[in-house]
Amino acid sequence: MTLGKSLYRLYCSLNNLVNMKKILLLISFLSLQIINTQATHIVGGEITYVYLGANTYKITLKAYRDCSNIVNAAYDNPLGITIFDSAGVVIQTVNIPFPGSITLPNNANNPCLIVPPNICVQEAVYETTVVLPPIAGGYWIAWQRCCRNNTILNIVDPGNTGASYLTHIPGNFMLQNNTYGYQNSTPKYNNFPPTVICNSYPLTFDHSATDPDGDSLVYSLCDPYLGGSSTNSNPNPEPAPPYNYVTFTNGFSAINPLGGSPPSVTINPSTGILTTTPVNIGQFVVAVCVKEYRN
Repeated sequence: MTLGKSLYRLYCSLNNLVNMKKILLLISFLSLQIINTQATHIVGGEITYVYLGANTYKITLKAYRDCSNIVNAAYDNPLGITIFDSAGVVIQTVNIPFPGSITLPNNANNPCLIVPPNICVQEAVYETTVVLPPIAGGYWIAWQRCCRNNTILNIVDPGNTGASYLTHIPGNFMLQNNTYGYQNSTPKYNNFPPTVICNSYPLTFDHSATDPDGDSLVYSLCDPYLGGSSTNSNPNPEPAPPYNYVTFTNGFSAINPLGGSPPSVTINPSTGILTTTPVNIGQFVVAVCVKEYRN
């Protein structure tokens, strides 16, 4: 039985202006851009949850931003998430105070690469606890932000294209003791990707996750979601899912987001091992999904 799309990650590879033979790789779901300014950008995030018992869930949202040019676009304080039922009816809106942030180390993952001085990524971990009684169809938890970097090459109109982060709590199903309910926690990714990689050099990255329930996990490259707009960059409450997908430019797709023939990036569906040898210089959006299955 599928428990739904639990995690949703995007990669973003950015130009290294110091050496055009290099390419940068950031974990990225969206980029937050203040129009007509040089703004700091939100460049990543993911939503997970842990079942604590008694219909109580601890929700964690990790948000990443580019801290190389801190102007205008601070972290959300508070950050609002929306919880829907399966029919798209808003059940709760939750505002989470800004918890502070840390600057992540730049791991070049290549002894030949000198990390340029303008690479900086910060992480903020928003957490909250909610009570969600069992209902048919379960719940969707969503957060949206706009917009992405104008310099992204593989999607149409990135500067006016936002992103959605979402996760699903499954609905009622039969447990082994012949009672109905659900007790599920999402998988969590085991490693943070390197912030810098070299163009034309092979990279193998362990993109696997660990599921606390022992569910089977299946990995894939998938379509990134749209979310928010340049006129409503931080909707609260969010509109209900399902969400539309971004539109790729010619030569790129969800399963070939970095270009090349054959595709230059692949992921093993069983192990989550991602391999790539980048063939293009630029900034790209790549989505990796993991689905969990029980029994």
